[in-house]
Amino acid sequence: MAQCDLAEVLAPAYLEDLEGLPLPELRSKRAACAELETELSYLRRLVQARIDLVMDESERRQLGQAGSSRDELVERLPRILGEHDRSAGPGRLPAFLAPAEQAQLDLAARVEALLPSDRLASLPSLPAKALDEVLEALTQLERQVSTERRSLHDILDRIQEELVRRYRSGEATVDTLLG
Repeated sequence: MAQCDLAEVLAPAYLEDLEGLPLPELRSKRAACAELETELSYLRRLVQARIDLVMDESERRQLGQAGSSRDELVERLPRILGEHDRSAGPGRLPAFLAPAEQAQLDLAARVEALLPSDRLASLPSLPAKALDEVLEALTQLERQVSTERRSLHDILDRIQEELVRRYRSGEATVDTLLG
């Protein structure tokens, strides 16, 4: 997992006295936040993929279509997982392309606890109530992660504002980047 705990970063104390922090510490905080943002983005993508699969199964049932085989599900995956557009708003260029391997395992375990991978192909056999419960649990997790990401973006913005302020005021220079 990231070098910082999410709860620590989201606590008000994390942003205390940004103006007084040495530049390396400020950059370290920004890097920790960027790493956490990558982890939350990864988790959110995992959850959204599961939501898309469950919703597809629910829609299939509502349309009265027969259950599908694993092969049919695999054929539909590009449509299921690719039909949702990116949310509105400015994107952020990720500092990391993916979380560290152990973080990936830890994050995937949170999603696996709600809907294990080995049950994805058996969604057609789940009773409607169980399918609805899985969808609700995944949706709650997605909302939680999205809220955490928005809060983390606010913190990243505040740290970035402080860095920009220092460069504009001359407290920091491009030379400090090279040193």
